[in-house]
Amino acid sequence: MHFRQKAIRITAIVHRDLTDLVVSALKRNNIHYFHMEPGRYPVLAKRGWLLFDFYQNHSIIDTPVTIFEVSCEAAAENILLSLFRDAAELNIPGHGSVYSEAIEFHSPVPTDYIVTTEKKTKTIGFSGLTGIFCILPRGSAEPIARLILQNGVAVPTISYGTGTGLRDQLGLLRITIPKEKEILKLVVHSSDAEHAMDFIIEVGRLDLPGRGFIFEFPIGHGLLNTKVSLEGPKQAASMDQIISALDQLYGNMEWRKKSNQFRQSARHRNYFEGVNVVINCKEESIESTLANLRKVGVSSSTISLNKLVHSQNEKKAFTPAREAANILIPKKNLTEVISLLEETGFFGEETEGIAYTMEIPRAFSYQSKLGKKK
Repeated sequence: MHFRQKAIRITAIVHRDLTDLVVSALKRNNIHYFHMEPGRYPVLAKRGWLLFDFYQNHSIIDTPVTIFEVSCEAAAENILLSLFRDAAELNIPGHGSVYSEAIEFHSPVPTDYIVTTEKKTKTIGFSGLTGIFCILPRGSAEPIARLILQNGVAVPTISYGTGTGLRDQLGLLRITIPKEKEILKLVVHSSDAEHAMDFIIEVGRLDLPGRGFIFEFPIGHGLLNTKVSLEGPKQAASMDQIISALDQLYGNMEWRKKSNQFRQSARHRNYFEGVNVVINCKEESIESTLANLRKVGVSSSTISLNKLVHSQNEKKAFTPAREAANILIPKKNLTEVISLLEETGFFGEETEGIAYTMEIPRAFSYQSKLGKKK
């Protein structure tokens, strides 16, 4: 029988120096299961003193971050958003971001994996936001991140993965396409989402084969990092602090939307909608699973590594070393994909697999002429 349960996924991106504080807060509040993954967020470096430096692009300084993910029921969303905000002091520019997404589990999960509560709390965070998720060849994310920062669109986050599937089907072209991938994520005002996607597609040349894919995903509520540069303030407050204060004053981020500042692309984009299936299992188990999924038309995916922490260290807890993959499929194929995962034992004790989905209203990747005709 197909298991289904709606939930909320909380994602927090915090400066690496604050990791221990956040872990302590999660354990202190009896959050038993949470995922951790290393990443980085780029900021613009200070400009030099020489005159010609003003005609050059800003260089990029990488800031190490830890990406936390916790699943919860809808009633616990605000409690977890508040917990991350307070533990990492996310009201300070440069400390990080936190946001929530609606997801649906298609597999049983360990007891306490989904945080529940009977406590009622006030809504926190801003609404009207959209997330953008992009897979790129290694080395391609930084130039895009620089342009995003220079245009004040958002503060992106970059993590790493390994590509499978489509690259193996490209013949000689695969030699020029590295297996190593970068995962670029950012959150923007919803009215800017299409323009930001179009901007990344154009700069990242995602309309070419093997260059990756991009999709947007709905955000429930979020508190976002505002620090885009290491330039020091020349007044009593930095621009990052002023932007953060205005967010609080208006109670939203609508005043920040940049739709009317983006150049409208004249090129028609062939967007499609679908479902992002996230599968997570014990390390060294995912490649055989992805090989099985190719039988039902799943052509490509990107594997990343993360750690599943169980705060009580129980013997029955899931294995900490984990592999995860994002699989973008048409919605009509979801039942077939989940059925195959069940039949091949992905959710059994040997693999400890977990699968959940999120709706994808708009996605883009290279499509061959043959694929478009289908």
